[in-house]
Amino acid sequence: MLLFPEVAKAAQEELDRVCADHFPTLDDEPHLPYIRGCVKESMRWMPTDILGVPHAVIRDDEYLGYKIPKGAGVMWNVWAVHMDPKRHPDPRRFGPRRYADDNQTAAEAANNPIASRRDHFVFGAGRRLCQGMHIAERSLFLAIARLLWAFDFHLAHDVHGNEIKPDADDLTEGLFVLPSPFPARIVPRDEEKIARVRAEWAKMEELLDKDLQWKVLPEGLIWKEYKQAAAASS
Repeated sequence: MLLFPEVAKAAQEELDRVCADHFPTLDDEPHLPYIRGCVKESMRWMPTDILGVPHAVIRDDEYLGYKIPKGAGVMWNVWAVHMDPKRHPDPRRFGPRRYADDNQTAAEAANNPIASRRDHFVFGAGRRLCQGMHIAERSLFLAIARLLWAFDFHLAHDVHGNEIKPDADDLTEGLFVLPSPFPARIVPRDEEKIARVRAEWAKMEELLDKDLQWKVLPEGLIWKEYKQAAAASS
């Protein structure tokens, strides 16, 4: 949001139009396509598992003339796929509208047999996929929607008043990566929204145990359809 303020503005315009003064929940998800695009683009633009998670072939195989012996370790280069300009034009631009016509959930996209129609490869490939993709997708949606609903994001300044612009390619090292620490100036959009954030946090504290884990799931973390299905089954 610091590097692409026009994205933050467009996202906030959608949030203000759809959510107005109420705290965004998963029930708002069908009406927030731009935020859904932000979720997908976040995972494409900054993939955490930059080289994927190692797999192993169960039998001798061949790909494009390369022989792959049984038991060999295989990795898919997530970064290379995500940054392929043929697949994603201008790949280092953060563009949520790339997914304007993509209504797949994370699970639907990850299981799409046509690889070119997948949104990204953060959750794996083949038969071994991330079992927590549903939680990750919903958590990202809530985090992005609620942060942009309540706050504005601005570049920080150094002691001389110069803007400090993060380097999008300055990443930590390892199998899983994240951006190196950088400063930012995060400002409440208005006092009413901050009061709502504080009120929501106070409600959440009542649902946490001494280790800050959920005693019960809070409202808004489960889609209405899932709640109805659970009620029917019980």
